[in-house]
Amino acid sequence: MRAILTPMSKTTKPRRMAIKAEWQRDSNSSPGFNKYFITIRETDGSEVKMPAYGRDMQDALSRLVKTERAEKLAEVTEKVPDFVYVLLFLGTLGVGATLSTANDDPLYFAVGATALVVLVGFYLLKIRK
Repeated sequence: MRAILTPMSKTTKPRRMAIKAEWQRDSNSSPGFNKYFITIRETDGSEVKMPAYGRDMQDALSRLVKTERAEKLAEVTEKVPDFVYVLLFLGTLGVGATLSTANDDPLYFAVGATALVVLVGFYLLKIRK
């Protein structure tokens, strides 16, 4: 008996997308930059008009996306309690120092120090708002 193979249909979920971008004017405060209004269609179908600044339209769109990602990251880091940052800080410092001395390899401490810098950056991002 042969199985009947049917092609799998690909389901696409609705995504945010820029549907219209229009040049507004040259920037008054920063020469060489332009102001654009970007119309974005949200996942629920509503349309939002947002200002964006950049050297050209592609630069303005990338700056807008970068700003939105930074805001989303800030929202996530605000939910983390302060004691978690302290525990991660001490744990990263302890693990890096222990592995560095046990294996006689300073690379472990360098990786731990880099992790500490990232951790402090997340904490500063949290307290910045």
